[in-house]
Amino acid sequence: MFAEMTINGVDIQMYNARLQTFSVSGTTVSHNQSTTNTLLRMPSLFSTTLGTRTLTITLTFRPSGYGSDSKGMSIMEKLTTAAENIQRFEAEIVGKIVEIGLPDGFIYTALATTLPAASFDSSGEHDVTYTFSAVRHSAAETISVQPNGKVLCKSTTKTPVKLIISVPTATDSLTVFGITVNNVTANSEIVIDGIDGVVTMNGANRFLDTDLVDFPFLNPGYNTINCSNTSVAIKVLYTPIYI
Repeated sequence: MFAEMTINGVDIQMYNARLQTFSVSGTTVSHNQSTTNTLLRMPSLFSTTLGTRTLTITLTFRPSGYGSDSKGMSIMEKLTTAAENIQRFEAEIVGKIVEIGLPDGFIYTALATTLPAASFDSSGEHDVTYTFSAVRHSAAETISVQPNGKVLCKSTTKTPVKLIISVPTATDSLTVFGITVNNVTANSEIVIDGIDGVVTMNGANRFLDTDLVDFPFLNPGYNTINCSNTSVAIKVLYTPIYI
């Protein structure tokens, strides 16, 4: 059965909640630019900073426990039960970065910014509208690619990437995606992780054995994963991000 909304992969029906409405703003954009004294000329653009979206979600919390109904409950019992469902839900989102899945097919990495009071009626149902600061993305992808092969990045902005390189034979150096790793042992697994900012070989920190200046990222569209050794196996891991 399709989950109309999930929190960290958990159907909100587990909180006896239903999704009523949701809205997603555009991504905020700010520019660092020069001044200009004429309307005939655009200012020079030095850099652009992408921000977050505003995600607004209205939920109705039912006055029942999971898998049961409210038949035979007094109004006070209904209100109390619905309030308990709200408390369980908010314990999952307050002060935490969460993953919200919505019917638009996207996932939102989100942080709650507004937790208003609930409104309710004699049925015991509570309507609550939450506001989040959010980033839109889809599920993480793992792609196997041949050395010097291409990977399609579905993102609409440059995106951090994690490279896992399996090396069958020892070599003095290996260059992959413009990053050189020295003193590579046989049957080793090198991880160049632009997501968490680490470089390892067989689990040990090998950052000092590289010439790395900036961690790797993918650009929207096709990216060639250049490699100096055609006998290695490469996996590319990234999460498509949509601005």
